[in-house]
Amino acid sequence: MRLQVLADRNMKVLLVGQTMNMFGNTAMIIVLAIWVKDLTGSSGAAGLIFLLLAVASFLAPVTGLLVDRFPRRPVLAINDLLSGILVAALIAVHNRHGVWLIYLVTFGYGISGQIYRAARGGLLHSMVSTDLLGDANGLFSSLGQGMRIVGPLVGAGLYAVWGGGVVALLDTGTFLFSATSYLLLRRVPDLVRADQDTSQAERPRWEFLREMIAGARHVAANPVIRRMVIASAVAFTGAGLIDVAIFSLVDQGMHRPTALIGVLGAVQGVGSVIAGLSVGPMLRRFGEYAVGSFGFLLNGIGLAAGSTAVLVGVTGGAILVGLGLPMILVAEITLLQRRTPAELQGRAISASEAIIDIPFAAAIAVGAGVIGAVGFRPIYLGVAAGFTLVGLALAPYRAITRPEPRVANPAPAAADQPAQAAADQP
Repeated sequence: MRLQVLADRNMKVLLVGQTMNMFGNTAMIIVLAIWVKDLTGSSGAAGLIFLLLAVASFLAPVTGLLVDRFPRRPVLAINDLLSGILVAALIAVHNRHGVWLIYLVTFGYGISGQIYRAARGGLLHSMVSTDLLGDANGLFSSLGQGMRIVGPLVGAGLYAVWGGGVVALLDTGTFLFSATSYLLLRRVPDLVRADQDTSQAERPRWEFLREMIAGARHVAANPVIRRMVIASAVAFTGAGLIDVAIFSLVDQGMHRPTALIGVLGAVQGVGSVIAGLSVGPMLRRFGEYAVGSFGFLLNGIGLAAGSTAVLVGVTGGAILVGLGLPMILVAEITLLQRRTPAELQGRAISASEAIIDIPFAAAIAVGAGVIGAVGFRPIYLGVAAGFTLVGLALAPYRAITRPEPRVANPAPAAADQPAQAAADQP
């Protein structure tokens, strides 16, 4: 990883704030699912937590336009403040009659997360040079996945001793810390809209709708972005089934308490820290398609190992999945950022997430309905096959995004535009 990413004071401040934000998120989300499982005794009811987190993607045109209408830094700060207030409401949950409140807060959490990811992606695009985007994304991916080592363990531990309300208050505190960190950024580059001087009265009535769907149109029109997003959508549709099946894997297959899910999340985080720190150099050498393809294959192998329901296999599989996920996610977001104008970043990121998350959400709903009939093993093996096939299908296109060899005296930036346009062809 290039240390130039951390040479800037603003990046250091952002990194500290994001550390707390991601810690709270990883602690809280796993507790939401475990909390519902313990209150209802149902793996399907627990899996609905992940469905509600994903279903917020239906609002992607609105959240993406919001992110692209205002400077990203205040959007992120306000979003964190409102999220902290929302999560604090969970202290009112004491028994199974409060499950509806957990679901309501989870849905709001999903909307908050969508705004957060789109706005942070746009802010990084403004703060970091193009050649360091992979390193910056890898750093934050490594940070987020590294929090999976600490967050789920702390969250599950606090939940086991003091209950979900204490974890909710902890998460509220991390949101407030993160919001403060955005205010400490100094003269940070941010969104400047090319059309900011255009009066709303001068715009056609259909302009608002056109702006909302501009991100989806950009993703669909660019063949290089489109291919990566479709590959992710296909693979992660199966991953939605895993979010339900993991409860049965631990409960019925391994005969362990559901709190073990938090431990497995931490194990997965170990692999993700390693991958996140390595993915920037990998992208510079091999390109986004090659790295993404390898990530899909690692996920396929890891899920197949997890289907054994043996502790060694499940643990090893979690490490492989941890290695593969950042490769896919960082390759995709970096590809999207590099090939999207600044004023379209929020909508393009939100649109790509929606294309992936909507079938992912549908798969969670299907998984909640069929898990009792089919069990965890067919789901794990089927999804493992899906990831493997997607990785093999993407591999032949890896030359499209392979970086050009560096030259001693590079031409001016304007001369690179025809080469970039040619690279965007399938």
